[in-house]
Amino acid sequence: MRVPAVVAALRVIVMLVLASVVDGPGAEAAQGAPAAAPKRVTEIIFLGTAGGPPLRLARSEPSTLLVVDGREYLIDCGIGTERRMIEAGIKSEQIKTIFFTHLHADHDLGLADVMANDFVHTDLFGATASFDIYGPPQTRELVDAAFHFITIGFRPFEAENPSARRVINGQFASPFVAHEFDRDGVIFRDDKIRVIATENSHYALMPLPQREAFKSYAYRIETPHGVIVFTGDTGPSDAVARLAKGADVLVAEASSRDREDRDRFIHSMAARNHWSPKRAQAFRAHFISEHLDTGNIGDLATKAGVKAVMLYHYDPLDKADQTAYASGVKKKFAGAVFAPDDLDRYCMVTGIVGPCRYRPEQSSH
Repeated sequence: MRVPAVVAALRVIVMLVLASVVDGPGAEAAQGAPAAAPKRVTEIIFLGTAGGPPLRLARSEPSTLLVVDGREYLIDCGIGTERRMIEAGIKSEQIKTIFFTHLHADHDLGLADVMANDFVHTDLFGATASFDIYGPPQTRELVDAAFHFITIGFRPFEAENPSARRVINGQFASPFVAHEFDRDGVIFRDDKIRVIATENSHYALMPLPQREAFKSYAYRIETPHGVIVFTGDTGPSDAVARLAKGADVLVAEASSRDREDRDRFIHSMAARNHWSPKRAQAFRAHFISEHLDTGNIGDLATKAGVKAVMLYHYDPLDKADQTAYASGVKKKFAGAVFAPDDLDRYCMVTGIVGPCRYRPEQSSH
């Protein structure tokens, strides 16, 4: 076979593989019912897409699962995360690594639910494992407090029916290990991914003494199939643009569609809570300097030269179709833009991303 023919054959094979995993160019080549989840692929599963802290009926708070060649990593853990995992057929006890971008309540209050489910499985199903949780300063305090909280409810069970759990001096031994960091750089690596953190501008207006204690980060996660950048909660940031340079996917918080949408939200909050003009102005400054609207996202994506954008962390009071957010980004960014709902899954192979075409296998807890 001549070289051009070999190259052409290889191209056909690649297109067929991609078509079986994602919706996108060549997707029509895949025929029949969706297959089971492939192992050699990076998946992005949105477990929670609403900003908070006010809770919403239709959406859980921010939480995203990254699955790289079958290995799972959780980024943030807002309220509703464990419930969404159960709905998606995901076993939280198989997730051994969790990352927090920052420790605002809408990003971390779901941790106790996940830890409780994991702790049950270390006993009832004979699992022996440790769970590593990475995040900014106070992550250790968060993990310790959550573990103390969940074990109060397990004490009566242990008193009546001693289990396989280790109890030392009357206290349960924790399988959860916190890892704190307070500077930019590589914060994690294994044989599947490398994670680089950069402090973003989410706390830009915080007084300097407090900024030494509170940190908010964006993450660049390098996988065998491409690079994904999570902005975390942030305002416009040159540091995040540098971190995202050339990434295949930018997962960006979208707190408002545009200036008018932001103003509507601020006026609504001020009226509902009877805020003073000074309080309302501080809230406005927070959304201008410490969050992103769709124009900011489009500018960031274009400046960084990313291939695709995925949105989440939608306005907690917004009742509009989130495709309006995607339209706002497209005004300033020429690449692909996705506006996921909770439980939406995307697959990435060789830097190409799109909705997964397989049917995820359901599992019981």
